Formats: sequence, C-alpha cells, structure tokens
Amino acid sequence: MNQSRVLGRQVKPALLSDKNVSRNSTDLNPTPGSAPEQIEELQRQVEDLEHKLLVERIRNEQLLSLNEFSRQLESMLDQPVEAQLAANMLCTAFKCSLAAILVHNPIEQRLVLTAASGEDSVSLSQKYRHSLTRGLVGRAIRAHRSLVSQDKGDLLEQLEIGTQTYRSQLVVPLMHKGFLEGVILLADREANSFDPEDLPYVEALGNRLVVAWDNDRNRQALADLVESAAGLSTTLNPDQLLDRVAEIARRSTKASYALVAINEEDEWKTGTSGKAPLMFEATRSGLHALLNDVHQSRATLRVRDIRKDKRTASLPFDAGEFRSLLATPILLDSHLAGVILVFGKRTAAQFTEHDEFLLNLLGSHAAVSIERCLLDGELRSTLKSTQLFYDLSIRIAESDDLTTAAQVIARTAYRLFQASSCGLVLVSEHKQVEASIIFPADDPEIHHPDEMITQAINTHQIIYQAVNDGESRIAIPIQTQRRCYGALWLQLGDSSQHSHRPVEEIRILINQASVALERSILLSETRAQASQIASAYERLEKSYDQTLFALMNALDARDHETEAHTQRVSQIALAIGKAANISPDELKALQRGALLHDIGKIGISDTILLKNGALDSQEWDLMRKHPVIGAEIIKGIPFLSEAKSIIANHHERWDGSGYPNGLAGEQIPFLARIFIVADVFEALTSDRVYRKHISIQDALEYIKSQSGILFDPQIVQLLERVAPELPLPAYPIN
Repeated sequence: MNQSRVLGRQVKPALLSDKNVSRNSTDLNPTPGSAPEQIEELQRQVEDLEHKLLVERIRNEQLLSLNEFSRQLESMLDQPVEAQLAANMLCTAFKCSLAAILVHNPIEQRLVLTAASGEDSVSLSQKYRHSLTRGLVGRAIRAHRSLVSQDKGDLLEQLEIGTQTYRSQLVVPLMHKGFLEGVILLADREANSFDPEDLPYVEALGNRLVVAWDNDRNRQALADLVESAAGLSTTLNPDQLLDRVAEIARRSTKASYALVAINEEDEWKTGTSGKAPLMFEATRSGLHALLNDVHQSRATLRVRDIRKDKRTASLPFDAGEFRSLLATPILLDSHLAGVILVFGKRTAAQFTEHDEFLLNLLGSHAAVSIERCLLDGELRSTLKSTQLFYDLSIRIAESDDLTTAAQVIARTAYRLFQASSCGLVLVSEHKQVEASIIFPADDPEIHHPDEMITQAINTHQIIYQAVNDGESRIAIPIQTQRRCYGALWLQLGDSSQHSHRPVEEIRILINQASVALERSILLSETRAQASQIASAYERLEKSYDQTLFALMNALDARDHETEAHTQRVSQIALAIGKAANISPDELKALQRGALLHDIGKIGISDTILLKNGALDSQEWDLMRKHPVIGAEIIKGIPFLSEAKSIIANHHERWDGSGYPNGLAGEQIPFLARIFIVADVFEALTSDRVYRKHISIQDALEYIKSQSGILFDPQIVQLLERVAPELPLPAYPIN
C-alpha cells in the first residue's frame, strides 16, 4: 500500500482496538525474562505508542482542515466555487486519482458534475453525468448512507469513467432535510485505497458543504425577494399586482403553487402563480374557509400535510406535490389587507421558518403596494369623473337662463348613458316648475313620468320602475345639501344598464350639474383624493425607509462596537448636506446611503466582525470587501440607485489611500465625500471597545489637520460650520 497517500492510511493496517491501546499504554517496564524477550516487548510498546500518537496527529490535521474549509465557506462564495474547494481539499487529503462533487439535477434525474480535482480531473468532461441508480453511487443513494468499495476481484464493484477504470471508490450522499443534494465521489486506480475509517472525515466535510449551499440559497432568496418586491411599486393594475405578488411568493419559497387574496367587502379577490390544482378548480368553498380562518386569526399557518390538519382537512386533495402549506396574513399598520398562501415545497417535505420570514417580508411590501394601487385606481376614476363634472359646470355657468342650463344637463345625460328617452324637470322652492326638457324633443309620444318625478323629489331617493321586459326607467333627484332642485329621468335598455356608470356616479353628476355654483365641493373632494394618494406614496417611501432603518438597527445590534452609529452618522451627514445646499433628492439619497453604508457587513463573518483583538492581513482583506458586497446587495433596486455611490465609496480617501478602489480627489462622488467626513467625525466622538471618545473640538482639529489629505477641504469647512448645531451623543462630550 502507498504510504504517502491519505493522512491516516499508512497506519490503518496497524490500528489497534481500544483494549489493545489500553494494554499497550501501560508501564513500559519489561517483565522478567530473557534479554531478547525484554527488548522485543519494549520495541512493540514503542511502536504502539508511536502509532497512537500518529493517529492523534492525523485526527488533529483532519479537524484543522475541516476548520479551514469552514472558514473559506464564510466568504459568500457561489455553489461551484464551494464545491471546487471541497474537491481540492479531498484530493489533497487522500491523494486519490479523482475527487468529484456531483449535484443532483431533479429535472434530468441525474447527477451533474460540478467540481473535480486530481490527476484524472483534466480528462473529465464538464458535461459528465452519472446515473442515480448505477454502481456504488446508486447503492449509497438508495441506502442513504456512505459506502466504501475495495477491489476484491469483483468487476461489478469497479467504476469506469471515460477511459479510466477505478478499483477503489468512496461515495458519500449529500442529504439535506431528507432530499438528495448531490454526491461526493472519491476514486482511485489502485486497490484498497479507502476504508470505512475515511468516512467520518468525508461526511463531516460534506455536511459543511451542504449547509453552505443552503445558506447561499437563503441569501439569494432574500436578495431576489427584496429586488422583486421593490418592483411592485411600478404595477398599477390590481389584478396584475396580485398575480405578481403570487409569482414572487411561489419563486422565493420554491412552492408549486401560490395564491394571494385580498378581502373587499367580504369578497375575495385573488391572484395566482403556478398551475392551479384540481382541488381549487373543482370547488372554492374550502379555500374561502381557509382564507377566512387565516384572515381572522392574524396568525401564520404552517402545515406539513393538509390532509392531517383539522384546519385544512376540508380541502379536496388530489396531488401529492401540494401536500404542505404555508399561509400568512398581509398586514398594513395592523390592518388586515389579505392573505398569502403557498402550497407544495418542492425542495423539502414542508416549508421552513426562513420561508415564513420571506412571506412576512413580502406581505409587508405587498400591503403597501396593494393599498397604493387601489388608491391610484380610485384617483384615476375620480379624476375622470371630475373632468366631466367640471366641463358640465362650465357649460351651465355659461348658460343665459335656467332652461338652457336644463338642456345642457339633459342632453349630457341622454348622450352619456345612451338612454332611449330622457327628461329633466327643475322646480322652485315652492314646487313650481321652472324648466322642463325632454329628449328626443321631436317625439310627441314621450311624456314625463310625473308620478316618478314627484316621488323622487319628495323622498330624495332614486326611484326605479320596470317599463317592459327589455327596458326600465330610473328617476334621480337633483339635489345638494341646500335643497332638491328637481329630477332627471332616464329610460334605459338592459344592455345600457350594464355598460354604463353606477347609479351613485350618475347622481353625483346630476347634482353637480344642477348647482354649478357649488362645483367647488367636488373640486375639494378631488383635492382630498389627491392628498390621499400623495399620502399613500409618502407611506410607501416611509415604509422603505423604516425597513432600511430596521435592517441597519439589526446590523448595529450585530456589531456591538457601533451600536447607534448608523443613526447618528446619518444625522451628521444630513446636516453637512443641508449646509452644502444639495437638492432634496440628494438629501434623501445621502440619508439612505448613510443608513445602508455598512450593509455589506452582512457578508462578513461574525468571527471577523466581532473579533476582540486586531485583525490579521487576511481578515482585513475580507473586511475591506464590505463596500463592494454592500453595493452588490442593492444593485438593481431603483429607489436605492443614488445611494449606491455612498455604500461603494465610503472608505475612499482624498489622497487615494482608501479602499476598495483607491479613488482620489473629485473621483470620489460628492455625496460619498460628505459621508466620509461625517463617518470619521462620528467615530472619533463615540466610544469604541478599543478606545474612548474624544471631544468635539479635538475631533474637529484632527479632521482639519487631514483636510486635503484624507478629506475634501470643502466638506471639512462645512463640518466646522455645522458642528455646534449637531446632536450630542448619549453620553456627555467634554
């Protein structure tokens, strides 16, 4: 056997049982006997102790290599890179001909090569596929356990890849939550290269790799959801918005089917994503009961099997992939806006807490977007009606007498609602007829329905009357808060009743037209509607800022050395920005950039971020990546585009000595230059674990001493001007 192979392989033939180790670790004093026997016994004891020490060294080296692998995985790498690191480490440890990482492709139902290392890896095609059922790999997958194959002369145990035949194999299935993620395959052309004692090390490495892949997916799902949710603000059609929210919910939780429902006057309006199962196509009564249950309880519902939960047992069931369920209410300022449902987790037996977190986050964004969308629709309809009302009022105001005004009203209603006949009667306060108009005026057979008109005027109510099977008549009182001025009547066919505006809108139009002098009432209502939509947009923007603030508070809480740093540096930066007379939009970008400047620390390991001592050069290299990571996180989010320059450049310096790009002078964006000065000033005047704060005056003196070196001289002058007005920290500054 090759003694230079895997760390422990050269000692495996001599491995002893615990009993033997205990026996051989006793006193080295020889037993009485002849000299050769004593020497032989001493040599055997020495060899056993050397072997024991070697085993311990090998175990320690394996643990160190696993720790090093775990540390490398903390650098937010992607799946292929992480797989290649694993393959390289395995090849180094076992000195085998081939170390391969294969990932399960559920669509192809094959194992796909992702990474390979070893002398045979160069001849292995990147398109290599392996069966889920063939050979030792298939047996390991079926048994859900790791297997080792030794060459015993059985050709069925040998593995052929391309032109190479391997006599030794080691296979470790990579399982996560009961699902196959992939396989680690070690192969060697020599016989007896692996044995079962190799398995714990490879399995431990595989577990770390699977956890890293799962964390990568969770981070990507969160980033995708935030980016997708930010795009909801551009969708104005309510139906499209619900379908869009359902699509984001299905994709982010990897569900088979998603449904989003909002409740309007006890009616459910829904949007879906994914092919609807037959149980929803056949009946919706069970679905509505489930929606009402989640809506009323205001609680998230997570079910592993809907057939076994009493809350969902009434749902018809006909497809296994829809067995699991996650349902969460959509809340806006404690107001119930609707419900999000996802069915059938495709990559696990049930939905996880992370899926619940993603749906709750999506629900917060969706609630604001849904309200904005509905208000926008109401505003558009109201504005259209307002324009019609205004034009009619202008024509009435231009009329010379009451009869002309009545003709304008009746003609507008006759044409607008496509009535077969129409009439209008205006009366004085003493019930005397002041104007009487009929359309079409050239038909002598058409008369006012006097009884309906009188009833509408006296009751101040809309009166309906069936004329025949195809037509009906409606009389609408023309009134304001002051009094009733008369009534308009319309004779409508069935088709026109369904194709025109609701009765309430007709009444508003008539009342507005009859009292042109009071048209300011409707204009005031329109201004109120416009204020509501402006308020909705303001709440939407506030919701984004609150989300950002909450996120940065979470980062501050994670990094104990800089708690409350984000809020205070934001205040200082805004004060400098106002002194620089930048625009309101630039101030908003400066505020958001200040809040998010350290968001890239999400990608920095706690072992580095919270380290008590000084960072080594490698740790500093990772720490200096956080501006790049932060800019990458917010890339593609429209409302944060202006803040990106601050996040990416807040550690640059005027003389080019900063990082990550070494920009100098005016190469550094202006808003970033403002933030850089504010950031250093806040840091100097705040307590840190490694030092106490200094006074505001001392901090100003230091910053002025670095003007033109580390800082933009113009920004330094602005800081000196606003320093007396800056809010003090929570502790006194001398």
